[in-house]
Amino acid sequence: MTEFKDFIRTKWATAGLALLLLMVSVGLSKMLRQKYEVNREIKKLQTRADEIQKENEELTELIKYYNTPEYTERAARDKLNLKKEGEFVVSLPPAEEPKDGSAKQDNLSNPQKWFNYFFRNE
Repeated sequence: MTEFKDFIRTKWATAGLALLLLMVSVGLSKMLRQKYEVNREIKKLQTRADEIQKENEELTELIKYYNTPEYTERAARDKLNLKKEGEFVVSLPPAEEPKDGSAKQDNLSNPQKWFNYFFRNE
């Protein structure tokens, strides 16, 4: 037993124990860093899962709306140009281009438009 106590008091034992402590510290620090990274990844994935859940709820509500008679009627009226009984439809002719040359100014560069605005009173 005295030999062991004597060995512990030597410089070699102190250096060995310091080296062992250093190795344990490095291993522990790596493990703590990995745990931090895993927790951060879990938090990020949980946030994404919450976003997906919210999107799913919104899509579920949209599907419910698409299955309603109101949407079916609206879609039929818009896409198939149908009307309800007693309604009348107004059809407007397509918009024509102005014949006074104002469309020509749209092809001008921006500095030219500013020049015309300030120096030509059209």
